Amino acid sequence: MKPDFTETETCLIEKAKQISAYVLTPVAEATDRGSRPNSTHFRALGEAGMAGLSLPTLWGGSDISSLAQREIIEALASGCGVTCFTLMQHHGSSRMIANSKAEALKACVLPYLAKGNSYCAVSFAHLRRPGKPVLTATPVDGGYRLSGTAPWVTGWGLMNQVVIGAELPDARHIYLWIPQDREDFAELFDDVSAPEQNWGEAIASDPLPLCAMNASSTVELTLTDYFVPEIHFLHHSDRETMQRNDRNNVLGPTAAPLGCALASLRVLDGLAEKRNLPAIHESFGLLSEEYSRLKSAVLEDLQTSSDNINLEKVLALRAEVILLAQRGALSACAASSGAANSLSHPSQRLLREAMFYSVQAQTQDVMSATLSALSCSVTKTAE
Repeated sequence: MKPDFTETETCLIEKAKQISAYVLTPVAEATDRGSRPNSTHFRALGEAGMAGLSLPTLWGGSDISSLAQREIIEALASGCGVTCFTLMQHHGSSRMIANSKAEALKACVLPYLAKGNSYCAVSFAHLRRPGKPVLTATPVDGGYRLSGTAPWVTGWGLMNQVVIGAELPDARHIYLWIPQDREDFAELFDDVSAPEQNWGEAIASDPLPLCAMNASSTVELTLTDYFVPEIHFLHHSDRETMQRNDRNNVLGPTAAPLGCALASLRVLDGLAEKRNLPAIHESFGLLSEEYSRLKSAVLEDLQTSSDNINLEKVLALRAEVILLAQRGALSACAASSGAANSLSHPSQRLLREAMFYSVQAQTQDVMSATLSALSCSVTKTAE
């Protein structure tokens, strides 16, 4: 069931495809090997309206549908995985700010976030971890104090603010906005003082060395008695709500790996034309059919009411998409022969990106479905 897009959505989707083809793809390997996000890419994305896709028009956003956003993410991921991944962090944090009741914060930051004049990171995946929390929030006069570690903060240096999740003493989750530097947001701290004038400390590590998405400038943020004013509170939640949201959004993260698969198909298509080997033509044909089937299946399930979600089915579908990204990239590597081992070749980048998508936004259910799908593949091969 193909969605009907509005004129605005169609225009933005086409812009995303153009940016992917002419801005992101030509320098994707160089961008991937960089030490931080490509600022030229993010200027282009901001100017094209890609930074405010999910924000209300009130704040300068596009307010387009989730299905239209998926088409845009898939297009951008097919051009440059690390650029798309970093942008996705900004989309998530911007939505959380927009959905809050922090009116002064919204008025100050959302117009800039919508236009890509500034970008916002997000860090709350650690809340899924069982056991002792790695980051806690303690209520104090006028706000909260954060202590511990936010282990994955993406886009540091490009992004000058973070939506951060922590655990309260009663085990509830709390989401707060914090700046990289308070001086950049002086108006949000007028008439605000920390208890005993102690603002605490937030120290970012050097960018973490990563196999994939290394240029995302992902850091570990260590906070010690870091004071966050009450006016920068976004909302409360809990572990059960997070788990329910994860179950309802199993297919949400599939747009980027579908984009990765699409990029691998383009590599295979080019090689099929250049080398004219039957095996490459056959691989391209089979993987193209699988891409079309899975994308249609994902769209059909996404347009099904959340009340009718078949969890086992959507988990299996998520796993199939993950495996498609892996098979597509590995096929592109094999068809490229020795050239695939060069850091300047797209197939090796796509293979690393496919690996990343196998663990991105991973829950225990998604892990189990992925391992089951991989085991089935091994069994079928053995037979």
